[in-house]
Amino acid sequence: MQGLDSQARSASVTILNEIGLDPGIDHCSAMKIIDSAKNRGSKIRSFISWCGGLTAPENSNNPLGYKFSWSPRGVMTAGLNPAQFKVNGQLKTIAKGRLFENKFAQVPLFKGFAFEGLANRDSLQYASIYGLQLAEMDTMFRGTLRYQGYSAMLDCFLRLGFLSLDPASAIDAKTPQDLWCQVLGVEKSAIALGDGFKETLQRRLGLPTGSEALVEQLHKECEELGILPNGSMGAKYERPNQQLPIAAPTSLDAFSQLLQKTHKFEEGERDMVCLFHEFGIENPDGTYDVECSSLVTYGDNETGETAMARTVGIPAAIATRLLLENKIKMTGVIRPTIPEIYQP
Repeated sequence: MQGLDSQARSASVTILNEIGLDPGIDHCSAMKIIDSAKNRGSKIRSFISWCGGLTAPENSNNPLGYKFSWSPRGVMTAGLNPAQFKVNGQLKTIAKGRLFENKFAQVPLFKGFAFEGLANRDSLQYASIYGLQLAEMDTMFRGTLRYQGYSAMLDCFLRLGFLSLDPASAIDAKTPQDLWCQVLGVEKSAIALGDGFKETLQRRLGLPTGSEALVEQLHKECEELGILPNGSMGAKYERPNQQLPIAAPTSLDAFSQLLQKTHKFEEGERDMVCLFHEFGIENPDGTYDVECSSLVTYGDNETGETAMARTVGIPAAIATRLLLENKIKMTGVIRPTIPEIYQP
């Protein structure tokens, strides 16, 4: 998209990108604080941003603590991305496929939420996007919020092979149990062994003694997914008229299909969006301030409108109106990082 910038400017065309939630609202709220600080002659020394599309706490009633208000495949593939960021003056990198094991175990933004966090791809690029000098900053970090326990659970599924994008992992299964057997290469009878199933999990994952709580949660998640025949979902999918065919080009795509079926919002449930920025600001007189901005909003369980749909759709609608009313003068490929966009 950025490659179209020169052509767009030559044609006096505006192509406005990254105008949803993240990216979108996060850009707007960040630039408002950054520009205000610069106008006072202050400097941004650190920037930490967290954002998450989550299940409302009262509906986080599965072992993963998560239900999907957007594409499960997008959520899963995001967990495979590499990441880089700067914290306390040190550049940090996380290799592709290692995000879950390098989680931030506690993100204490609000006392009422048990958050953990994952680094969100390349945080460093946003220094230049926001007009900041990375060399002058102690910290530049953007992350994704989840409830505690999410990363450990998905790291297990990753290590078991359920997040593979290898075409050789293509799936053709009639039930979640078939999916499990195809990914792990086991006979179907091997997953109906009660406590033996837990032992198999622990052995396959190479988990040390003392991991019983994680194994127990993983066992419960397998019941939720319908993998275990004694689980409520498993019993449902065993009935011939309610089998769940899963055909996909990779095991990640198959797993995403299963998550979409089993981890969806039920009637009366709602999602939640949480966005949080923290800035370390050095003032002209040498003093330091910490300035924060936050957004927590919930879906409407009466109308069915999700917080994700609202926070992605409304900024795009506002931007569309601004363009139609010719209130955005900048041309080319742009982001909502200028006052004429973020102020409205």
